[in-house]
Amino acid sequence: MSFYKFVVGVLSFLSKILYRVEIIGEGNIPSEGNLIIIANHKHFLDPVFMLVAVKNRKIIPVAKQELFSVPILKFFMKKVGAIPVNRDNPSISTFRAVLSEIKSGSVLGIFPEGTRADTYDFLTPKSGTTMFSIKTKSDIVPMSIISTFKLFSKVKVVIGEPIDMSQYYNRKVDKSEYQGIVQECFDVVVKNYKDNMGGIIPERTE
Repeated sequence: MSFYKFVVGVLSFLSKILYRVEIIGEGNIPSEGNLIIIANHKHFLDPVFMLVAVKNRKIIPVAKQELFSVPILKFFMKKVGAIPVNRDNPSISTFRAVLSEIKSGSVLGIFPEGTRADTYDFLTPKSGTTMFSIKTKSDIVPMSIISTFKLFSKVKVVIGEPIDMSQYYNRKVDKSEYQGIVQECFDVVVKNYKDNMGGIIPERTE
């Protein structure tokens, strides 16, 4: 058994003990083909639920490079193959690492907001996701992770249908378009989150 499968197995076991996990749309993850999963980011456990929600593909998380300065996190992330990235200006070496992983059949897991947002809010997604998708010819799967993350509470992971990005593969896409493209994809994440938050996230009171 690979270390990746071992880690995901342990995380899946623990998550089912500590939370009531419901996964919707597992069939929306293609068993082959280049793919990037994008998800909202509300809690430090989001990467865990992304990993345990996808059973038919290996997920390689893309994490902000600052996390790799923490020894324990650095050890764990390197073991599962996480790729450090400068959120505002991805480097050539980052792109090469992403390309290599996708070519090997792995799926990139990205939180485009770059950092955690409050329960009821969403941050502007970083445009680097668009570059990764176009350069590697990867479709994008929107994933919404919905929970208060209190122990024994419900966690609903909604996996949307893949977003076909092929319209951008064979034409020159100006960098000025990147933000609009990733925002359009992330809007699906937000919509699925809001459509499924009833009974999980308490109504907002002003």
